[in-house]
Amino acid sequence: MPGENLEERTVEVVGLSEKVDEELLCLYFENKRRSGGGSLTSVEKKGNRALLVFEEAEAAARVLSKGHHVLYNSELNVRKPPSQDRCRVLLRGVNPSTSQEMIELYVENMLGLNDTDYTLHPSPGRDLILINLKQPLSKDFQNLSAKLSRRLLDGAKVALEQIEQTDSVLVKNLHPGTTPDLLTLYFESSRGGNHKVKNVTMLSESIAKVSFDNCESVDLVLDHPHKLEDADLILNPYFEFLQPAESVPSQSSDTESQDITGTNSDALNDTQMQTSPPTVVNCSSPTSSQTEELLVVDAAVELSEEVMEHQTEETDALSSHIAITDPVKQTLFQWSTFLQEIQKNNPNFTIQSKDDGVHIVGPDRLQVEQLKNTVVDFLGSMAEISFTLEPEKAQFLARKDVKERLLESLNKTGSSTVYTVSDSNVMVASLTQDSANQACSFLKSQVCHFSLSMDREYEGMLCIREWSEFLQNLGFTSARVSEQRSIDVLTLKGMEDEKQSAILEFLTTPIERETVISMDPGMLKYIQIHCHQLLADMDQVSIFPLEAEDICGLKIHGHAVACQMAEEVLQGVVSSICTRTITVNAPGVSRFLDDTECKSILNEMESKFQVYINPKYVPWEPLPHQDIFETAWNVLAHKNFQKSSVDNSGQGMKSDSMQTDNGASGSGLLEEAKKIVSAIDTTMEDGVSTSDLLDDLNNVDMYTAEEPKSLTDQDVIIVDDPQPSEVQNATLSDVLRLSSNLEEEAQLSLAIQYSMESSHWSFKDEEEQLQKALELSKKMIQDENPPSKTVQSPKVDQLQKRHMSMPLQDAIKAANTIQLDVFAGYSCDLIRVDIAFGKKVSQRQVEEKVEHRCVKNFSEYHRMCLNMIKRKHAVEIEVQGTIITVSGFKDFVHGGMCDLKLLLEKISNSVSDQEILKTIQWVQHDPVSSDMTPYSADTIVFIENAYRRRVEKVNILLDNQPHIINFEKMQEINKASGKTVKISRKLLELGDVSQDVADEEYSLLSNMPEACKVDEESDEFQNVVKSFYETIQEYHSKIRIIQVEKLMNRLLYNQYKLKKASVLQRATYPEIERTLYHGTSESSVKEICLHGFNRSFCGKNATVYGQGVYFAVNSALSVQDQYSPPNTEGYKFVFVSKVLTGDYTKGCHSMKTAPLKETDDIPLRYDSVTDDITKPSMFVIFNDTQAFPEYLITCQRIHR
Repeated sequence: MPGENLEERTVEVVGLSEKVDEELLCLYFENKRRSGGGSLTSVEKKGNRALLVFEEAEAAARVLSKGHHVLYNSELNVRKPPSQDRCRVLLRGVNPSTSQEMIELYVENMLGLNDTDYTLHPSPGRDLILINLKQPLSKDFQNLSAKLSRRLLDGAKVALEQIEQTDSVLVKNLHPGTTPDLLTLYFESSRGGNHKVKNVTMLSESIAKVSFDNCESVDLVLDHPHKLEDADLILNPYFEFLQPAESVPSQSSDTESQDITGTNSDALNDTQMQTSPPTVVNCSSPTSSQTEELLVVDAAVELSEEVMEHQTEETDALSSHIAITDPVKQTLFQWSTFLQEIQKNNPNFTIQSKDDGVHIVGPDRLQVEQLKNTVVDFLGSMAEISFTLEPEKAQFLARKDVKERLLESLNKTGSSTVYTVSDSNVMVASLTQDSANQACSFLKSQVCHFSLSMDREYEGMLCIREWSEFLQNLGFTSARVSEQRSIDVLTLKGMEDEKQSAILEFLTTPIERETVISMDPGMLKYIQIHCHQLLADMDQVSIFPLEAEDICGLKIHGHAVACQMAEEVLQGVVSSICTRTITVNAPGVSRFLDDTECKSILNEMESKFQVYINPKYVPWEPLPHQDIFETAWNVLAHKNFQKSSVDNSGQGMKSDSMQTDNGASGSGLLEEAKKIVSAIDTTMEDGVSTSDLLDDLNNVDMYTAEEPKSLTDQDVIIVDDPQPSEVQNATLSDVLRLSSNLEEEAQLSLAIQYSMESSHWSFKDEEEQLQKALELSKKMIQDENPPSKTVQSPKVDQLQKRHMSMPLQDAIKAANTIQLDVFAGYSCDLIRVDIAFGKKVSQRQVEEKVEHRCVKNFSEYHRMCLNMIKRKHAVEIEVQGTIITVSGFKDFVHGGMCDLKLLLEKISNSVSDQEILKTIQWVQHDPVSSDMTPYSADTIVFIENAYRRRVEKVNILLDNQPHIINFEKMQEINKASGKTVKISRKLLELGDVSQDVADEEYSLLSNMPEACKVDEESDEFQNVVKSFYETIQEYHSKIRIIQVEKLMNRLLYNQYKLKKASVLQRATYPEIERTLYHGTSESSVKEICLHGFNRSFCGKNATVYGQGVYFAVNSALSVQDQYSPPNTEGYKFVFVSKVLTGDYTKGCHSMKTAPLKETDDIPLRYDSVTDDITKPSMFVIFNDTQAFPEYLITCQRIHR
């Protein structure tokens, strides 16, 4: 426990309900989220209060600062517990007849006070005296208390006790008619000090007790004068034990009576010690005034009669308490028969052992004092003797079983005895000196020692855990192995032979053991593959592998000694095995993992590096249908379309209000449905209408097969689609089965709609109407679905459904990520596997690019086809401008490129969405007015594409309701209601539908696969340009940027990352990487983009600080013609590069590599050199992989 003040860790809770017990309080205040608290060391509840002691003061502070706590629907009031009042102490046990002067002299002599340093305040019974000090008590309280307990006062043994601060004040001189609410408002206002009032109790018309939430409020309130209703209030601290019985309030809503001995004291009262007329007993000058006046004369006058009556009552019971501070004596006293004997001899008195002492209550004061003296004499006669033993023997006596056995034997003699052990010292306490001496002799004689010589063959038995368990169960025995390889045993007298026989029997009895070493399945495989010889050498035990679902590891069976040795060896092996999870992100890596080539690579690395590799990944499965165009169409077909465009929504009629054109059969069924609906009771409740219910129902999507799934793949690039459509994450299995479920869903929807309208029918009518609605819906579906040519999704078997159950984007992402759990004997092998496998994957990654001008006009369907290509071939596809890049493993990219070329060919021969919307319009006809309402743009494109596929019907979701577009009859059919509306295909006037092709922009790297132009509107472009111009200095108005191109050379970047990890491990400078500039000529641009910065080019411009590659901190240096000479068109070229400068020093012309560091350890070189260590303006590197070209800035000098 932290060594913090107990007071700082303690919190008091008041106003508790009876239902709240200590366990519930503990659970609540240890819940940091709800209460702000923490771990508790103790919880003590008394009535409606509780004291909480936290392990940390911070937890108590959080609870107090939170303020608002609610438990069992009632608010808890938490506060700091009252602290010990250092200016007030209590004198208990005073003889009521003792004179005032004798008490004053006693207090001054015992406490070392002057007559002006204190005031005395008696209780109504005069057996308690409150001593109010002007200054805090400076002497040690425990010493003072012990001093007073040895000195009688007028024949009575008195005790000095501390009291706690009060939380209440006594308010006098109130105006008649003052109410508790008025007092509460006053003290909680700024006039009264802004203190939270807990309770107000009116003691009389002009006197009230005011209790505050916090004890600190009392002193703050007493420090200021108070005036209420033109009356000057008199305020004093309130202590309940100083109040006459009649003046103590009978009830309080928030507090209960508190113990005055230091647990929960109330506050100082104003009744003072008096003999005849009420006077203030004050040893100071009569003219002196006190800020905290503890009592006033008029209060004593009002209560004098009650006090005198209380003093003269002979029937009141008298009590005395004798504290026993020594816990050993306390235990000894409770074990003795003294308490029972004294109680038997004095039946009219109550003598109890409680509150760490003896409490005596009886009617006769003289006899109470006699009994008290008898108890004190008995306690004083107890004897304590200590003796010293060897540490092993002393600790043996301290064992619980040994101690209980010996104390039982000692107490059988009739003399109560206890003993305690501290290190090598044994303290014995008994009722008499003789019995204590006898107990010491008895204890010394009971500890016996013997030794057993041990054969070498049994040495192993003493190291197994069964030996420790045996000794624990043997009892009354302590054993250890000596340096002479013998067993030294301690036991009780008379048990030597028994314990010796038991030990010998244990050593000579063979023990079989079966144990299991649990481990990760991959770790088990590693041990089986690479530690098989070690397992074979453990021939003294049987070792079996366990590979069940609930447990995995090695089971060891055999002799206990051999088992323990094998277990320790294998545990050492397990703890020495290094593990690492390697995450590989590359297009198609999940598919590659199942190839024979990849499995061969993994097997080769396992053998070469002595590791075991356990892949963790989602197995890649081929598409159920290889036709990407059909699959993409099926996915898109189940997207929800907005029926009408926003601009024309008001012109059309809702589908539910349109007339049906289904022929005689359909009309008859609908007429029957109208009759069912018309049976609804017209006496509906106010405020609830059928239309409201139907509107609520229309807001519910009842037609999708599953709950909508949220897009969780934000990090997966959706090709050229900044706002993914809602069908991007639809599962393919959902798409394949949605068509077959629409009819069933429609039936259920119709039945629900009809039954919702009948919410006020009787149960019998409701059942009847629901049955009719169900039968009717079945007939309608059967009539409207004759055999015809429709767009249907092919069926797939159960295995394919299982593999295709994940969302499309999840499947694409899963194909590009795997994890390898690697187990090795050395951590360096894990790094080698990471590098080697990454290199193997990187070597097999290729990119192919294709440029097509129609890429910018990709429709949603075309983007879905791209996603299907990614899913089918496990490749990554990126679209930038008119260039499509397909990356991944070589064979996979080849297949993806074939499908991509088919798609581009298909797009070239198809009509774009823009052309459709400019030339075609699909509209729906109002059956009454014949007005035409066009469908929304997305719906028009979908219907037109379905129309061009030459199908008779197509299913479509319009406003989340299933519909059928019948091209043969040119009708739109609502599958839920069966209503139809006429549609038509309208040809628009042809305008200029051709699109201009943008001029090719200048790019030196336009034909290179590793570069792309950065959009001038992007944040990326702005950041690059801003940094460039911030350091261009005097060339700011002389250079203009033509374009910025981003370089994407994966091989160079991977090499750079590996070098960065190496530099980071040994660099001492905090900044190891910088963004620097490198100007170059046109002829070197392509070479740098392809192969990086090569030192063979050094010396062209400068070798002043070494024969390496130079980089400038400021772009002003790189734009100079010396470093970036313009080409024939005046263009200059500057690379923005990431450079690993690491630890650097000043360079010189002769350096061909960075110099060695001045160190006594292994020789290490600097990572780079510079022109000025304190303020570098350029850096030189000598390692080709220490720099990566990130951007190429093409700029031009401005000639004015």
